[in-house]
Parts: sequence; C-alpha cells; structure tokens
Amino acid sequence: MTVLQRSLVFFAVVAVLFGIQSCWRVQPPSGTYQVITFEFVLSNPPANAGTAVPGVWIDTNTKLSGLSGGTLTSSLPCAVMIDYTDNTWTFKSVEFTSVKITYDDGTVDLSTGAVKLPLRLAAREYETVNSVTGGRIVKSKNWILSGEIPNIVTRAEPFRLQMEGYFAKDDNSRVAFTIDQHFIIQKDNATKSAAEVLQDK
Repeated sequence: MTVLQRSLVFFAVVAVLFGIQSCWRVQPPSGTYQVITFEFVLSNPPANAGTAVPGVWIDTNTKLSGLSGGTLTSSLPCAVMIDYTDNTWTFKSVEFTSVKITYDDGTVDLSTGAVKLPLRLAAREYETVNSVTGGRIVKSKNWILSGEIPNIVTRAEPFRLQMEGYFAKDDNSRVAFTIDQHFIIQKDNATKSAAEVLQDK
C-alpha cells in the first residue's frame, strides 16, 4: 500500500469516526411555537386534606402540533378529571350524586345539568414496581378509582366546583364526601422556542 493509499484510508476512517460521534450527540430541538394556552389552578387548598376525598383537576385539551415547531394550544370544553388511590383496599367504587360549576359572575354552567347522576366509577387494581437499594424489585398493588366528566367546563374563566358523593365498601357501607374548590385561570400567549416548550412536556 502506497503512502497515498494509506493517507486516503486514514482520512476515510477519521471521517467515519467523526460521523458516528455526531450521531451520538443530542441536538437541541429547533423551531418555534406559537403558544396559546390556559390552565385552571386551585386558588384554595382543599380543606379536607387527609380524609377520603377524590382528587380533581381540569383537562384543558392542550395539544402540540409537532416536535420541531408549530403551535401549542388549549381548547374548550374541558373535562373534570377524577382520581383516588386506595392503598387500604377499602373502597370498591365511588359515586357522585351532585355536580355544580359556578363561574365568578354567578352563572351556573348548564353543562352540569346534563351529567347523568349518580355517576359511578368502579375501582380497578393497579400494580406499581419499584427498585430499592441492592437492586431488589418490590411490587405493590392498590385500588385506583379514576375517570372523567367530559365537556363540563365551557368557559375559560375562574369557577367554583362543588361535588358530593360517597365511597362504597364491600359490605355496602358508605363514606360520604364533599368537594368545594375554586379554580383560577392562567393564560399564556407567546412565541417560544422548541427547547422551552418541549422541556415542560
């Protein structure tokens, strides 16, 4: 092999190696997004913390149009999401007997009148898998009671959510609860880089 041939082989190998290294580098996302979103945030912490009460949050249908720029938007109507984890395996279901949404101007959302009550959500088994020091795998099971009331928040404005219901046990006894929470609204209307938007996803 001539010196010229050796040099060509050397440069070819270097080029391949640099090409492989460039594939390994994680490039920051490029592009920009027009962000037009809103979210509902609790203005008052739940007064019944520590008792058996389902957690609620509002799904604002926030959607990303692509991974390299585009839009990030929220839209109405929104769902009330319900979630409760029962680590004691006590409750077989949760039932809601009343639902009411009142906006800060005193208007009651008519959508709440269309909710079919009582609304029952059955418990389902859920398994979590965790690793602990030494690599030991620990599995645990519990009941999850979750669901949603779709299309119930029709205005992007602060509102008060009032719900009543009960948890049902296997022996048919009940544990009643009330939910009375106020949500404020936070809006975002800006142009942001893809790095800013995607780091929050």
